[in-house]
Amino acid sequence: MKVAVFFGGKSCEHNISIITAVQAMRVLGVRHDIIPIYIDNEGIFWHGEELKEMRAFKKDKKVKKQRVTFMGGSKNLYSVKGKILATVDVALLCTHGFGGEDGCLQGLLSLCGIPFTGSGVLASSIGMNKIYSKKMFERDFLPILPYVGFNKTEYKNDLYSLVEKIKTELTFPLIVKPASLGSSIGITVAHDFPELFEAISNAFLWDNEVVIENALVNYLEYNCAAIGDGGDILLSEIERPISSSEFLTYKDKYLNKQKGQSGTKKEFPAKIDSKLASKIKILTRKAFKAIGASGVARIDFLLSEEGQLYVNEINTIPGALSNYLFTKGDNFLSFADLLDRLLDIAVVRQKRSDDLQFVYKSAYEL
Repeated sequence: MKVAVFFGGKSCEHNISIITAVQAMRVLGVRHDIIPIYIDNEGIFWHGEELKEMRAFKKDKKVKKQRVTFMGGSKNLYSVKGKILATVDVALLCTHGFGGEDGCLQGLLSLCGIPFTGSGVLASSIGMNKIYSKKMFERDFLPILPYVGFNKTEYKNDLYSLVEKIKTELTFPLIVKPASLGSSIGITVAHDFPELFEAISNAFLWDNEVVIENALVNYLEYNCAAIGDGGDILLSEIERPISSSEFLTYKDKYLNKQKGQSGTKKEFPAKIDSKLASKIKILTRKAFKAIGASGVARIDFLLSEEGQLYVNEINTIPGALSNYLFTKGDNFLSFADLLDRLLDIAVVRQKRSDDLQFVYKSAYEL
């Protein structure tokens, strides 16, 4: 198949997306024809064979590429002058964050009729927004931490009511997050109101919506991934990320590793008893279904020192597409098999959409 791999994006997770895509293209290139589609920091689409390699993104590296675009109702990739460059069979989305994980790119591909991996427009949008994903988790009775969500307008126009709500429903320490960001960017722990207001201002630099939650102390984190569509869902093994700070930071996740240090410490598979493992896997399946997810998604959990397990968030395009979580256990998948499974799910889902009727003519029309 001709697989368009989308990556980059106008997102603070731009660089992480490049790493995910290059890893995937190396594996996919053995079985499929790869069409790299790089989205730069301005949101412009570029295509070029050199974009398949990490060296293309080194500073001051000159890369042969051309600006490209898509048109509604067409599976073709076009130059900006209108020349057809390729016809896309399916798209692999490696785009983390704004514009690529939140339903925007999914909407474009849906209008083009191009099958794409991961969740659809609605599930992607809900999954990216921590406020609305929590609402869906609440609806399905999944355990979540107490939270308050609001936007810039509400914060500016009704601060008094918001503070009263925080006083009533939450307790310090509090963790403040941009509602639709990942990789721990813009997140701060606040121990009093002066720190809280500073944390909110910092979060608003990155997003127009903010979510505040009770911050757990002496807690453990666990991650589990799910892959599938509808009722056919395969679950990964469970990992335990280990952080030395109040929460897992961007530096913990990526920078130390890039400097050749150990990076984030992980316990994989997590050394937990069968009861906790079973509960995490049950909640992983429920969270995946709660937002209507498809493809692969990673669900992150928090375990309090009292032993209460909480669903923290869902990542509908997780880093490295969570392939490492399927490298052990009963549901082992090689990276190549995981990618092919994602492509198959995308094609089948598009077929279901294509089989629908889109033209309606009433009995009263001529």
